[in-house]
Amino acid sequence: MQFDVVAWGPAQADVDFSVACMFEHEVGDAGIAGGLLGLDQALGGQLSRLRANGAFRAQEMETLLITLPPPGMAPRAVVVIGLGDPATLDSERLRRATRVAMREAIRHGARSMAFAPSVLDAGHSDNAALHMPTVMLDGMLSALRAEVALAAAGLAPPPALQHCIFDVGAPRLSEAAQEFSAAWQSHVPA
Repeated sequence: MQFDVVAWGPAQADVDFSVACMFEHEVGDAGIAGGLLGLDQALGGQLSRLRANGAFRAQEMETLLITLPPPGMAPRAVVVIGLGDPATLDSERLRRATRVAMREAIRHGARSMAFAPSVLDAGHSDNAALHMPTVMLDGMLSALRAEVALAAAGLAPPPALQHCIFDVGAPRLSEAAQEFSAAWQSHVPA
């Protein structure tokens, strides 16, 4: 499996399966921004409307699977994972979201996936204590190990997933690439 860090949003991710996260509401009075806003716009505002009318509340680990994205969107399918209340976001919730993302991509038969935590897009800016790259990579790898173990036990087909990309905003690309590289080094034995 190949892991990369790329500066694009969930609507532009040229992958089989693009994953974005969304809170029940944004921090303060801020509206959604960045890649999550781009995804909502590419969906004709449906993501915001679904949350506003309660069809998708974005509660912890609630998922919304979009299997027929509109023409012009790069991903072949999109899943949005709820992160609940932004005031109570912690590392474990983010880890669980990445596990859900990996499992959903594998169950969907995706060969490539992209993951956007969309935390900054909701105005959640105090993230140093979350150790996001380490936590997200840990969640992905633990879910992947579980899926490989299922396949080895003859209980599921082997995962087709070959490429996993972490989406970041362009201004953070260099810094994020370094953080993910350090996180990778801590997960891979020498």
